[in-house]
Amino acid sequence: MIDFVPVVHIANTIPDGGEHWGRSILARVLQALDELAATDSDSSAASATTGTPIIGLAGARLPVDRATGKPQELQVKAGAVWQLGETGRMDALDTSPQLAELRARVDHLLERIAANSRVTAAGLGTLEATEVPSGYALKLALGPLDALIGMMRLAREHKYRLLFKMVQRLYQAGRAEGWTAGEALPARLAWAPHTPTDRGAVLEEVVKAYGAGVLSLETAVAMLLEAGYPIKDASQEVERIRAKAEQEAAVRMAEAAARRGRDEDDEDQEEDDGSGSAGVRKVSEREPVEAGR
Repeated sequence: MIDFVPVVHIANTIPDGGEHWGRSILARVLQALDELAATDSDSSAASATTGTPIIGLAGARLPVDRATGKPQELQVKAGAVWQLGETGRMDALDTSPQLAELRARVDHLLERIAANSRVTAAGLGTLEATEVPSGYALKLALGPLDALIGMMRLAREHKYRLLFKMVQRLYQAGRAEGWTAGEALPARLAWAPHTPTDRGAVLEEVVKAYGAGVLSLETAVAMLLEAGYPIKDASQEVERIRAKAEQEAAVRMAEAAARRGRDEDDEDQEEDDGSGSAGVRKVSEREPVEAGR
């Protein structure tokens, strides 16, 4: 019963005026990526000449191939012995400075790519742990990446709402079993944190804030959900927490009522014991008077 193909276009970034597709995050660093690939190729060639250097010989006695009568080519390898004359000399081409420069250029290109793309060195994973003095400093270093992720999620917010609405319409049009008709329910996509979070610190903050009464239970559960705790549905989790709290309160009330009942029984028993002894004393006091009469 569905005679069309639904299409929801999701832009990568918020399109400028007159644009439709947005802009790729890699568009700003395409040239740097090409230079990085070329530098890697140059580094590979330089490492080959550094490991097996180019050697120039003067006054060397080259072996002769008996079949052709031509001098054989010498190979640079471990254990090779070359015979040099009295004025012989051997010079090796040192390309290690060029290799070190190429490696430094690779690091420079990675830094530029991280800065221009706003992914940051921390987001690329190239930031050393010794360079981060504290977690707050790491959070500041990830600031541009947070802004980039927020912009991309903002560009997708409306389209994902439209996508969920279209899915509900398709279920309604296909008359799926158990699917209610009428207006589509509002739905949105909740994103998980894209960077590691200190779950212990978040839990401590939530417990203190909720215990002090400055946060509601719904907000506290939402904060735990955003921190990465395995909570599938926040509303169901809130209902379970409240149901458990009501059960514990009912148990405590029942225990308190039982203790009150036991205390009242003990007081009544003590009063009964006290009245009986008093009656005995009164009788014993009356007996002499009655006996005298």
